[in-house]
Amino acid sequence: MIILSYVFPSIDELANQLDHVLRYFGLQSFVGLGVGAGGNILARFAYRQPTKVEALCLINVVSTPAGWIEYGYQKLNSRYLKSKGMTQGVMDYLMWHHFGKGTEERNHDLARVYREYFEHSVHPGNLAAFIDSYVRRTDLGISRSTPTSESCPAGRRLSMTTTLQMPIINVCGALSPHQEDTVTLNSRLDPTKSSWMKISDCSMVLEEVPQKMCEALRLFLQGLGYVISKSIRQSMSKDSVRSSPWPFRITENPLTV
Repeated sequence: MIILSYVFPSIDELANQLDHVLRYFGLQSFVGLGVGAGGNILARFAYRQPTKVEALCLINVVSTPAGWIEYGYQKLNSRYLKSKGMTQGVMDYLMWHHFGKGTEERNHDLARVYREYFEHSVHPGNLAAFIDSYVRRTDLGISRSTPTSESCPAGRRLSMTTTLQMPIINVCGALSPHQEDTVTLNSRLDPTKSSWMKISDCSMVLEEVPQKMCEALRLFLQGLGYVISKSIRQSMSKDSVRSSPWPFRITENPLTV
């Protein structure tokens, strides 16, 4: 039996720790990419400290608290992980959580790699503590403001102050079990600053179709002014390219998606 002698931080506490990371590395702001729970943590930090987040790429991210079905499954998984380790039932749930249905038929090699990783490289006690923390997550607390005739005169748009204010690309896999959650998240974001993208024939977009996600990220960064054009890059000398940090940023007349 695995006995945990420490208190695992909550999702909100994990989000607060990002501030310490920024100070340690001397960063003023960043463009964040988060998948699943990581994206939820990034969104929490961005909502509380919007000046420190320039943009976000969120993949298969949930913005609401755990429902009763998720809560029940996850608490059962946590109990088995603490008492028996990685059981077949926990393994099956983890594979569904990441890949959705039809995992083996879609990408047998990738599924095998993840099964071996969960079985041999994941500490059951640590995973149980993380599951307990994630299943107790609170709502992100964001919403898309809707103007009313009393609060918003004709011809004027109500300022959206209760949602994330930075550019966001909200991505999901067409076969992901979290697709509806990303739709819910999209409904709570500012439509002028966010885009929802569904990538076909996959659940884990980074692992299954990296080429498609790479192109989406390239265009997203290009719209933020972080990618220079091919003609400009060719005109730069090798020495200047070698001495410049990546990604290159254009501060004047940035390209748009």
